Amino acid sequence: MKKIWIVFIIIAVAGVIAMFRFLKPAKTEIEPVVDSSIVKPVEISKAKRGEIRAELQLSGTIEAKAQVSVFPKIAGRIISLSIEEGDKVTAGQSLAVVEHEELKLAIQQAEAVLNSAEVAYSQTHQLAEVLVHTQVAQASAQLKAAEISLIQVMDLAEIRTVTQIHQAEAGLKSLEANLEKIKTGARDEDRNQAEAGLNQAKSNLLNAENNYARIENLYKNGAISQQSFENTKTQLDIATAQHKIATEQLQLITSGAREEDITAMEAQVEQAVAALTLAQSQAKTKTWQKDIALAQSQVDSAQAGLNSAQTLVKAKSWEAEITSARTSMTQAEISLKLARKKLKDATIEAPISGIISQRFLDLGGMAAPTAPLFEIVDVSTVKATIDLIESQLNRIKLDQQAEITIDGINSPITGTISYISPTLQPVRRTATVEFSIQNTDGILKPGMFAKLTLPVEIRPDVVLIPRVSLIENAKTKTPNVFIVEAGISKQLPVEIGLTSGGNVEIRKGLNGGESVIVAGQHSLKVGDSVTVVNQ
Repeated sequence: MKKIWIVFIIIAVAGVIAMFRFLKPAKTEIEPVVDSSIVKPVEISKAKRGEIRAELQLSGTIEAKAQVSVFPKIAGRIISLSIEEGDKVTAGQSLAVVEHEELKLAIQQAEAVLNSAEVAYSQTHQLAEVLVHTQVAQASAQLKAAEISLIQVMDLAEIRTVTQIHQAEAGLKSLEANLEKIKTGARDEDRNQAEAGLNQAKSNLLNAENNYARIENLYKNGAISQQSFENTKTQLDIATAQHKIATEQLQLITSGAREEDITAMEAQVEQAVAALTLAQSQAKTKTWQKDIALAQSQVDSAQAGLNSAQTLVKAKSWEAEITSARTSMTQAEISLKLARKKLKDATIEAPISGIISQRFLDLGGMAAPTAPLFEIVDVSTVKATIDLIESQLNRIKLDQQAEITIDGINSPITGTISYISPTLQPVRRTATVEFSIQNTDGILKPGMFAKLTLPVEIRPDVVLIPRVSLIENAKTKTPNVFIVEAGISKQLPVEIGLTSGGNVEIRKGLNGGESVIVAGQHSLKVGDSVTVVNQ
């Protein structure tokens, strides 16, 4: 019953207050009505000035800065291996050695070829021009020799043929006379004539020998034909035979002729007739003209050789020879460099600094260019890779820093944006972003899960209040706050900005220092008496 009376009293009081407000004249500003009979407890927080940040909460996986599989460049048995899994290595450090005896021999061979090419180039550089000028001098000398041979052939060819006819005629007459004398008996004048014939035969033989020597020299030099040379040899044979016949005739005249001697003399006469016929035949065919033509061809050939050599001088052909020798030397140098590179490739070196995470072969194993020997990871710097959607990309840039937290590591770590993909993945519409993280202590391991807080906007010296203090105006649907002034609640509209954690930025409505109600404001009305319970 007592409770019912209390309710009636409250309703009556409320009715009196409402009537009083209704009957009171209107004012330009609404003044709070203080009801000192009801005091509501509240909690407050001072509006303060400070910095606020807009942040992206991201997650990613820790990856090594670099992870490299080391392949051998040549095949062969591993003859040296001193690296174990977990060992730290530096870039360029020797990891293993493949057998390379044949490669050493290849270098020696390449060095020998290069030495030979260098000598050839040096000689060519010094002698090439000299040799071309020497060719000109030799060609000129050959031309002069050919011209001299032509003159000799022209001088001797026809005269020699005529002389041979005269000699053959004289020899025939002498033999015929001697035959007659042998048959009729020798007289003193016959003996004298036989001696004269022998002397003539000696002279003819000497001339034939000298002529044969000259013709033989021309034949060896290619100035006359083989036929002419053979004819000259035949004439020498005839002169020799005539000398022998003259000698025998003198002996016959001196000692007297026998039947067989007469027969032999008759045969000699027949031989002399054949010799005369041969000489006359050669004169009719004019074989000397062939000798002259052959000698002339030798002159023409020598002239062409001289012209060719002079053309080489004009064209400076030695420069091409020098260039060719230089090219050969360069090729030999390249071959030597390739051989040395192959030998160097027999030593397998670390391409990066890092840790040997895997070793796939043992000492004595067969290395092949298609199979890795080691895997090296560089964790001195690691990276966290995440995917951002389109709307987030324009809020980040390179070198921005993020705070990274990892389970099991108490202190936060700083990461820096080192890469932003220039393209989006077509299906997911995201771009890859990498954060670089220093890991000098090696506490970060590839595969760890990382949470990243990336501030995308920072506003210093702004008014900040707890987010829980905000209430919404039922009519305007705008944010408001209650503040306490002299123990009375006052409601103010505010414009909010960035929100971070439990704080919110107030862009308009508060200046800082106000006592903002953070608890109990939802049951307040303007002008309520309040008491702060958290001071």
